[in-house]
Amino acid sequence: MPSSIIAEVTRLDLKDLRAPLASITDVKPLSSYNWIEAPTPTIAVPGSPPLWSPLRGSRRLRKDSGLVYIAQNAARHPDSPLEPLFRAVYITNPTFDIRLIDVVTDRNNVRKLLSFINPGSLQDGLQTFTIHIEVTKNTAIFCREETTTQEYIGPHEFRGFGHEFEKAYTTNQIDGSTGHHRVISYRFGDLNFIVRHETDGYVADTMPHSQEPGDTNLSNILASLSLSPSKGLADITPTGSKLTIRKEGLVVPPELILEIKTRASHKPLRIHELFNNS
Repeated sequence: MPSSIIAEVTRLDLKDLRAPLASITDVKPLSSYNWIEAPTPTIAVPGSPPLWSPLRGSRRLRKDSGLVYIAQNAARHPDSPLEPLFRAVYITNPTFDIRLIDVVTDRNNVRKLLSFINPGSLQDGLQTFTIHIEVTKNTAIFCREETTTQEYIGPHEFRGFGHEFEKAYTTNQIDGSTGHHRVISYRFGDLNFIVRHETDGYVADTMPHSQEPGDTNLSNILASLSLSPSKGLADITPTGSKLTIRKEGLVVPPELILEIKTRASHKPLRIHELFNNS
């Protein structure tokens, strides 16, 4: 079924809404996966983010260059960018009930909508954007739309050092990994969300933890998916899908996750700007 434009909204169309303040509650990790460099679209579930492995002393880094993903899910699996999200969730929890979810989206869409409401938080100002929406019964599925899903930084261009810094200060835990994505759920106001986001890395957990009486069964499900990398693990390609799935990786608790940002030493790092980055 071809898509069609159902609405074009400008900031002038916005109206004040008198409603109770909404907040995010009941945050739960659902699943995770890594994209793997392969001839066909391939993910590893649960995968693992790179491990924070800081260098000793100072080192001069090369500037960013080469291929950079803007929207890796769409770049690697353009026919169905959201399929890895759903496959990972149902591998982690086969009985998950999607009917209880109101909105499924990438974090990038949420950030675009927030910047639309508050463009002053953007360093480069507000830009036009598109979100594809499909409604299935009571669930709205938001699909990220970008003009281009990847770009090439030439040897004579300067785009900073962020990607090279991540390569130098983290260690991949999954062979052939090109990016780690996590899927969480939370409640925002009266709506239940599933949100997918990319993760830069994690820190090693050196502190012992005890199981609290209130821990959910989901934690046990995730723990059961902690698989050491093994050449003996079989790849799975679901019927009718072009996506290959490999059960491999280590579940990393949310509290160990890192977001890595670099900035020139003479420029302040403003936290609110980080929330609007892709």
